[in-house]
Amino acid sequence: MKRPEDGQAGEERQGRTTPHEARPTPTSHAHAHAHAHAHDRRETGQLGGPFPHEKLDAYQVALEMAALAKKVAEQIPRGHRNVADHMLRAASNTVLLLAEGANRRGPGEKRQRFAESRGECGEVGAAGDLLLAYDLGSRADAETLKRLASRVSAMLTRLIARLDSMQP
Repeated sequence: MKRPEDGQAGEERQGRTTPHEARPTPTSHAHAHAHAHAHDRRETGQLGGPFPHEKLDAYQVALEMAALAKKVAEQIPRGHRNVADHMLRAASNTVLLLAEGANRRGPGEKRQRFAESRGECGEVGAAGDLLLAYDLGSRADAETLKRLASRVSAMLTRLIARLDSMQP
């Protein structure tokens, strides 16, 4: 038996609606508007999601640093994989600890995670030094990696100082 929406006239549906039909559909303007804003965030590199850490510039720069660390690690030859692995772990931990700290409630817990994240930044910077000392990969990438690690570290230092000034 065909339903009216299949094109057969004269048959009535007996007041039944499917869950899909019960939901309002967005207007084409609202749909286009939402896509335009999502596109803007992708172009600027900002995620802007529901989590507190996604609003922090330090988090965005830490993500940039981690992406560069991955690129650099892929260029490191097998004999020096330990440097690449350590650099990737430190870059990942920087991002993850920063996010964890931003999502903690108490200033003491936030401060602890931010301090740990800052320590991981130092390791990323040291890995950049090793890349330069061992002449591994692109010199420009190693210097950029060090610069990003230093920038994230400075941002974390300011976040920690702000938390310290809030404590009695």
